[in-house]
Amino acid sequence: MVYCTECGFANNDGDAFCTQCGTPLEHPDAGAAPSAAAAPDRTLVEPAAAPQRYAAPAPQAAAPAPGMVPAPPVVGAPAGPINGTTAPTVPAAAVPGAPVPPANGAPAQPQRKRSTAVIVILIALICVVSLVIGLFVTHSMGLWGANQSAQTTQTASGTDGQSKGGTSSKSKKQSESEADKTKDGEDKQDTKSEEAEETGPVITSSQLSEIADSYSSSDVAVSAVVIDDKVAKAKSSEDAVIATTAQSGKQFVAAGLYLPVYLAAMDSGNDDAKAQAATMMSTMDNASGNNAAAALGGWDAVNSWASSHGYSGTTFSRNYGDVAASNNGYENYSSSRDAALMLASVDAKGGTSLMNVDIASEGVTIPSGMTVHAHRGQGIQDTWNYFAIVEANGHKAAVAVTTQYQGKAVAAELMSKVLASVDTTLKQ
Repeated sequence: MVYCTECGFANNDGDAFCTQCGTPLEHPDAGAAPSAAAAPDRTLVEPAAAPQRYAAPAPQAAAPAPGMVPAPPVVGAPAGPINGTTAPTVPAAAVPGAPVPPANGAPAQPQRKRSTAVIVILIALICVVSLVIGLFVTHSMGLWGANQSAQTTQTASGTDGQSKGGTSSKSKKQSESEADKTKDGEDKQDTKSEEAEETGPVITSSQLSEIADSYSSSDVAVSAVVIDDKVAKAKSSEDAVIATTAQSGKQFVAAGLYLPVYLAAMDSGNDDAKAQAATMMSTMDNASGNNAAAALGGWDAVNSWASSHGYSGTTFSRNYGDVAASNNGYENYSSSRDAALMLASVDAKGGTSLMNVDIASEGVTIPSGMTVHAHRGQGIQDTWNYFAIVEANGHKAAVAVTTQYQGKAVAAELMSKVLASVDTTLKQ
């Protein structure tokens, strides 16, 4: 018999591999093997009354006779006769590294403690690494979705706490979380309110275009801007953000537009020009306007001032009220955009109260609660213009409406709709 060095199972001498675990079998040296003619002594290995897989250890064999070399014993197997003598069976425990068969003939147990320990350690390491990765992913996703799922998580936690009877601490935490959320909501609302107060209402080009385009796509222009510190402090009209329609940059006849003369006079430091300009603004007196322009150096000086302040659509070629010059091709022009930005500058210089034409008496509807300071002009080509500084809900806005070939009634109706739209914006 050949015993497996791995599991200790007894195999036949001709087996190359252990029939129990498949481990290659180690056969003793052929020269030392028992003689084929001599039958091994199995009396100690396999008693008739109680056959055993392993032989019980035999008494230590006597020392060999002088001149005789004993053959190496076969581990756990009975030794065959050598030189006519019977070799004792060597117990497996006598050879280092050999498996020790269990007592009382019990089946041998595989000795794989070391391999098992290594496998257990590897499994433990894998579990630890998996746990760390899982915690990292969970934590990362928790942070990413914290803001979106905070309320859902709190609600679920509260429900679990109630079902398990642990409502006290969880309810307290939930209440604190809800209180924090409420506080955060109030803070955000306050921030939005502060931002709204800082930016103020905004008039959009789309709201003005919706009105103007319903009348004409070429002979009507509307511009409006909320008057705030940014507009008032703008160094030129190019710095301001203004709502305009498609024709807001087009030059219309500047009937009733006294604004460039007033602003140029206020910037000149010429007291005579300032006095004449103030009278012109409060009474819409053409003669006072012409005198103020003359005191500034004539219309070329007024045009130079307008150009230097970014009012590129404004040019004056004749005196106010000079119909003959108008008929001869000399005309004063401006755009609704220039006019609206000039109105904002007039308000910044304190000239709003000088504009007091009653446009309501001419058919313009004034929204309830709105204060309007306006000028109105009419001229050739059936021109009808309105220039106004309005105030509602503590906010001011400059509004310029220029028309041609529309007539008084249409212009008044258009101005009424524009004022209503601006009033809605200022009251938001």
